[in-house]
Amino acid sequence: MKNAKPRMWIWTFVVVELVGLSVDAFWHFLLEPEFEGESVREMARHLATVHLLLYLGVLGLLVSTTWALIGRARQSGVGLALPVMVGGAVIQTTGEVWHAYSHLHLRPNPAPEVIGFLGLAAVIAALLLSRGKVEAPSHESAPHHAPPGGI
Repeated sequence: MKNAKPRMWIWTFVVVELVGLSVDAFWHFLLEPEFEGESVREMARHLATVHLLLYLGVLGLLVSTTWALIGRARQSGVGLALPVMVGGAVIQTTGEVWHAYSHLHLRPNPAPEVIGFLGLAAVIAALLLSRGKVEAPSHESAPHHAPPGGI
């Protein structure tokens, strides 16, 4: 990932999450609308299959936003967008861990899901608001650098 563009990786994991949420919604609303795991084993199997793509996206988003923030901090000023993205990814990860924990204890709770959505929304908003912010180079041979608020 060192030479890849951090913004591309962040968007990639946002898309992975959205696909994972779609799989989850399809499963819960169309295939098994009455599903309520009745044992920890059954719920663990459900989380490890139906929710797997979502969890991969959540983890990837946390890693890619953190990686982008560290890389930006080493190059120049950090700005606001990347800390908001990392904060959103941390909030979402916290929500998803809480969500899985509550399911594994067979006590579903909608609050963690709402928290997870808010974290994802913060990442997407920061991505959209920071796009296209590239300073003009001071010299023709100078590389393009994003301003402190962009990626």
